[in-house]
Amino acid sequence: MFLLYVDASGTPEQQDVSRHYTLLGVCVHEGTWFALNKRMDGLKRRYRFGSQDFEIHVKQFASTISEQEQIQDFESMSWTDRRARVAAMREQRLQSSTNAEQKRQLRQKYKRTDPFIHLSRLERSRLLEDALDLVGAHEGIRLFGESIFKAHPGVLAGQIDLVGQAFEQVVARFDAFLQRRHRWKQQNSPRPSIDNGLLILDRDTSTEANLQSQFTTYRQHGHPWGNLVHVIDVPFFASSEQLGGLQLVDVCAYAVRRYLDKNAMPNSPEERNFLRIFHRFDRDAGKLHGLRHYVPAGCHCLICQARGHGN
Repeated sequence: MFLLYVDASGTPEQQDVSRHYTLLGVCVHEGTWFALNKRMDGLKRRYRFGSQDFEIHVKQFASTISEQEQIQDFESMSWTDRRARVAAMREQRLQSSTNAEQKRQLRQKYKRTDPFIHLSRLERSRLLEDALDLVGAHEGIRLFGESIFKAHPGVLAGQIDLVGQAFEQVVARFDAFLQRRHRWKQQNSPRPSIDNGLLILDRDTSTEANLQSQFTTYRQHGHPWGNLVHVIDVPFFASSEQLGGLQLVDVCAYAVRRYLDKNAMPNSPEERNFLRIFHRFDRDAGKLHGLRHYVPAGCHCLICQARGHGN
């Protein structure tokens, strides 16, 4: 059994600051699941404060923590002193607020970033890099993804459903990978076992029902490239808070989207982070199958170059 953890970065909304909607899947064989989770636990131990566990969620730690910038010599302090100073500033702001709704919103905001207030901006950047390196160095991982340019004429004209197309591409490529493995086994083994796949998606109430319906259609009638052969059962929707695989997808999808959103220059931080995982996207005979940048012709990003679409 192969597990495909799926999550998105960016939103399908045109008003959002993201320029791309990126859906990505991290594929891991059931036999390497324990090793992956052990590495995730090791990564978190290096960055957590005491026994305080946290979810690796980019939006929570890759953003500005304004209180840190107001504390002189913050980076030279111990983690304990950093936490105490930031917590004191936040409590003071809460006490000075007389608006109940504002207090509620502040508490929610502070709760999301609380596991990271002892980490400087540089340390939080290293957390992102280390999470990406964990994926890049894990031999048992294979990635699948679709990143759609939201200003594509087909999107603006309403001809393309961003979420639906991205899901279709990721599922079809995952199934094609499993079919390719099965053909190889038939040629090289007298009694080949069958590899099946299971989808595990981050819970999102705005898209869950549509994706369930879309997947049912694939099971009954196939998708545009053929029948769904090896992806079984129905997609499972779970909380990323509880599953390390979904947390890794969040980091990888963010790195891909940021690389494309920023139109990243060579050796920029965005390109370096993207290159930490680019080699893990599914390939066959050296050809990139696992990732597509859906954009009008003329893009020269590394994805389009690898797929031969750069011109």
